[in-house]
Amino acid sequence: MSLLEPIVRRKALRGLDPKPISSEVLERLVQAAVLAPSCGNAQPWRFVSVTGPALTEVKEALSEGNYWAHNAAAITAVVTSLDWDMRLDHGRDYAFFDTGMAVMNYQLQAIHEGLAVHPVAGFDAVLAKKALGIPESAVLLVLIVLAHPGSPEGLSEKHKTQEVTTSARRPLEEVYTQDAWKPELLPKPKEKA
Repeated sequence: MSLLEPIVRRKALRGLDPKPISSEVLERLVQAAVLAPSCGNAQPWRFVSVTGPALTEVKEALSEGNYWAHNAAAITAVVTSLDWDMRLDHGRDYAFFDTGMAVMNYQLQAIHEGLAVHPVAGFDAVLAKKALGIPESAVLLVLIVLAHPGSPEGLSEKHKTQEVTTSARRPLEEVYTQDAWKPELLPKPKEKA
C-alpha cells in the first residue's frame, strides 16, 4: 500500500458508531503518535484517552457544532506546553508543531485500524481540563473524537453532505515553490462579511 492511500482516505467523519474501542487499540494509536519526530527529541505531547465515566463530562465540554461527537466511543485529549519543547528565536516555538506531527501519526493509525477519527478544536478547554485533571499550566490543544464509522442519520444536512464530499485543497502553486519565495504564496486577504 502506498503511504498516500491512508492520507487520501483520511476524512473527519461525523457519522459515528459508538461500539467500544479496546484499550489495546487506543494504545496502538498512541504508539504510532509517539514515533513522530520532535525538535531535540523533546516529545512534548501527552495523550489522555477517555472511555469511562469522564467521557460524559468531556462530551459536555464540546461546542454545539460538535453535537455529532456525542456518539464517540472514546475521546483523546492531546496536551502540550511551550515549556516542554524547544523555543527558538523568531517565534519558532516547536511544541505545537511537534504535537501536530504526533496527532497526524495518531490519525493515520486510527484509519489503519478502521476507525473514524476527527480532531476538534470546538470545546471548552477549562471544562475538559477539569474533567480529565489536566493541570492549568498545560495546553489542551485538541480533542480527538474516535468511533467506528457509522450512519450519517441524525446529522445536519450540511454535515451529511460533508460526509460524502472531499474537502477542497489549495492548488500546489498557491502553497509551494522551489528555490525561492514567491509573492503568490502569501494568503489572499479575506473578504469582509
